[in-house]
Amino acid sequence: MSFVSEYRDLLVKQYWEKTKAKAEITLQAETWQQIFDWLNSFEEAFDIDSATGDRLDIIGRVVGISRSVPSILVKVFFGFDDNPNVTGFDEEFEELGDLGPFFSKFSSQYSDLQLNDNDFRFFIKAKITKNSAHGVMTTDYFTSIQDAIIVLFDGLAYVEDNKDMSLTLHINSLVDDDRVRIISQLDIVPRPQGVRYFIVQSNYGDTFGFDDNVNNKGFKNKFDPVVEAGGYFQRKLI
Repeated sequence: MSFVSEYRDLLVKQYWEKTKAKAEITLQAETWQQIFDWLNSFEEAFDIDSATGDRLDIIGRVVGISRSVPSILVKVFFGFDDNPNVTGFDEEFEELGDLGPFFSKFSSQYSDLQLNDNDFRFFIKAKITKNSAHGVMTTDYFTSIQDAIIVLFDGLAYVEDNKDMSLTLHINSLVDDDRVRIISQLDIVPRPQGVRYFIVQSNYGDTFGFDDNVNNKGFKNKFDPVVEAGGYFQRKLI
């Protein structure tokens, strides 16, 4: 049943057999149908999973996140072969060479990043998770800090409460460093007010530590490196 027919069927009994009354209400309902269809299209047009382009930008503004991430991509400068993160001399016969600019102490080491729709969609969801999260480590009643971390890092990270107004975020080495920097730059990791984060990279169960943490590994045994291979030191990222 269409919007027009549903509205026309609301006519009271004394007008039901009146041809002109039906025609008038049908004409008005057809006009309202356009407004109804336009409003009804919002649900699909602004569905995060299907929205693209400027519609995603609008959703981003609503939740408080931008597609542009400032100073996040490592710039490639001129350098020599012993450094894999630089580029060499330009090719004289190559129209589109890959010459890198010379590094200056006044140069920024990072450039801005414009997120594509797929990446922006992910970070919008992460921002929504942060907006709805409560400042507790875990709970069964609402979104907690740990729940938000699981969303952000696909289960490859966990949070430790240091009991001194700070949290340590342990991130598996499988997570790309650029992703960690973007998450930090966009400030979408939830935390209670006044609490700071230490972000370290480690593999759960393979990190060096002492007996008070059963998930750590100790020193390597030089006589049996297979069974007692030892743990890896954590790497502080931020």
